[in-house]
Amino acid sequence: MNKIKVYNEDIEIENRDGTEIIIGEASKFLNVQSVKLKVLKDTDIVIDVSEVSIKLDFYINVMKGVKVNIYEYKHDGNYKFQYKYYLEEDSFLNVEKINDGNDIREMTVINLNGVRSRVNFNLKTVSKNFEKYNFLVYHNAKDTVSDIRNNGVNILDGVLEFNVSGFVSNGTTGCDINQSGRIINLTNNTCTIKPNLFIDEEDVVANHSALIGTFSSDELFYLMSRGIDEKEAMLLLTKGFLLKNISYYKEKLEEIIYKYWR
Repeated sequence: MNKIKVYNEDIEIENRDGTEIIIGEASKFLNVQSVKLKVLKDTDIVIDVSEVSIKLDFYINVMKGVKVNIYEYKHDGNYKFQYKYYLEEDSFLNVEKINDGNDIREMTVINLNGVRSRVNFNLKTVSKNFEKYNFLVYHNAKDTVSDIRNNGVNILDGVLEFNVSGFVSNGTTGCDINQSGRIINLTNNTCTIKPNLFIDEEDVVANHSALIGTFSSDELFYLMSRGIDEKEAMLLLTKGFLLKNISYYKEKLEEIIYKYWR
């Protein structure tokens, strides 16, 4: 396992398995810092980010046949981050990302460069101000798979936006593309989900879904009819929605939920 902790302008690395990690010098003009990882064998990477005062770019290369889990927890700050992932042949990337920041803007670029490379991406966020997430997923090789799931609960002064674009060029056959986005909007503010598929090949399976709204009245009625008050019912529904597909930072996510719905 490898651990990366980012606090303010400090980046601490705990490297336990030989993954190549390089911290680049911050740009004096743009105040941008970079972290570059080359993952050579199966591993887990834990990223903890708080109160950052710099922009940060992550470059993550997953080499041939390597499986990697990335668990990220971002909290208590304003963030402008960029992530670029490069996956080689038969590699697998699983990302679990939890955000509880103030103002967040992220650009994520995923390059499936090797045959049969796969990515599974789960984002969970509680949006209280402005949050915007852009995803570009490039299927650059045959038989590649992408599964992008974005879930958020929008509260207080929150405005939340998910933009996801998947690309397949002609001749890149056998790809499987899945995009799923859902926002529980508990405000009168406008939230948006933009799922885009740019496919120039017939031999592809592609799916996308986008849902914005509140929890259904049927769900609330079912719980309340069994003696659960409305506040507790909202807590249970929020937990079920956000905790799904989360493993490593599950307790942290529960703490976040109880902070806003106690």
